[in-house]
Amino acid sequence: MNIIEISKNSIPFLIKGLVVTVYIAFISGIFAVIIGVIGGLCRNSRIFIIRWISSLYVTIFRGTPFLIQLYITYFILPSFGIMLNVLQAGIGILAFNSGAYISEIVRAGIESIPKEQTDAALSLGMTPFLKMKLIIMPQTIRVIIPPLVGQLILLVKATSVISLIGVFDLVKVGRELVIGTGANPILIYSLVAFFYFLICYPLYCLSIVIEKKLKLPY
Repeated sequence: MNIIEISKNSIPFLIKGLVVTVYIAFISGIFAVIIGVIGGLCRNSRIFIIRWISSLYVTIFRGTPFLIQLYITYFILPSFGIMLNVLQAGIGILAFNSGAYISEIVRAGIESIPKEQTDAALSLGMTPFLKMKLIIMPQTIRVIIPPLVGQLILLVKATSVISLIGVFDLVKVGRELVIGTGANPILIYSLVAFFYFLICYPLYCLSIVIEKKLKLPY
């Protein structure tokens, strides 16, 4: 079988895996941003216990390998009565892992806002909520969007790891094609890499466009 025939036979299966990968990346990306924003706000909380818990969460998820987190979630948590299927485990751990990094992005973005602006907001009689809503967050979003998009690109790439617990994503389908049909591994894995590129490159271009549009005039 030549390269063209192998490609024609393999691409429909790889596209099915691509759909699963995009689904996992999209859902986990949404949850990661939500977790990250909450975590970033908590990291700047005036309440010590909230700050400590969010700091512990970030430290644990940034300080341990993603694969170990995945194995603990899928293989060990059932021992404590927490039963998750492969998709739930994959999406959950991706969201919490990326959320930890996004928390740090949000925290750094908030802390980059000059203290004089927050002092001015308080002098105008704004509540802490209004100060965050009207002064800090609009400027923080401007700062964090480029690195946030970069983190989402890393999340897409990290989806390849969850095939190790049995999710039939792009990588898993590629591996099954190589093992089950004897297809050329160089060709199959090149196609897998190409499909990942198709997902990540538009996000990369988006980050460049956003960064140019949001670049400060000075």
